Amino acid sequence: MSFLAGTTIALKWDDIQVALKGKRLAILGARGVGKTHLVRFLTTGSIPAEYKQTVAPEKASASRFQLKDLNIKVKDALDVSGDKAAYAEWKELHDQADVVLYLLRADRLIAGDAVVEARVRDDLRHIGGWLDARQQRPKFFVIGTHCDFDAEFVSLSADRIGDYVDRFRRLPIVSELVGRGGGAQQAKVVLGSLKTVADTEALVYQIFMQVTS
Repeated sequence: MSFLAGTTIALKWDDIQVALKGKRLAILGARGVGKTHLVRFLTTGSIPAEYKQTVAPEKASASRFQLKDLNIKVKDALDVSGDKAAYAEWKELHDQADVVLYLLRADRLIAGDAVVEARVRDDLRHIGGWLDARQQRPKFFVIGTHCDFDAEFVSLSADRIGDYVDRFRRLPIVSELVGRGGGAQQAKVVLGSLKTVADTEALVYQIFMQVTS
């Protein structure tokens, strides 16, 4: 993972403003993955101009970008169960979105939680079909949250985060998600935490820096 200089960040942010201004975001996921937290942050928060590193971010600039200035239209699925009625609601949000963020518990998948994997697989069957049916695919992000519950992630140095993300991508269920999302060029994978404001800023920063890539 590269760390860009401040001047490059400023240029990139201009691209992000063009890519995101007025766009409709759908935030999907099961209960307890952090949807409500992320929705509130995206509609009220801001992010620093740059970070020195991804895992334990240190603000490298006092300049901040107000997310509300982008006029992003955020639509979040309610924390409902995975029955057919819930998926119908998800589909409506998906079909209206320019960018789809699918949140999952990365820490539980890494730990081999069969229940969480089964739920993700159920979600995949539906979301994959919706993506295939769209004439113009939305940008699709797999957002792994709660990485702060994984001791290995917490102890990572900046030069090892790329290896950690690569191992997560190689999990069979994550590979399937990326494949159904259009492949690595179309479906992006972002890992992080929503534990604190700084953690949330770091996660959102990662997402936005990949929006135009």
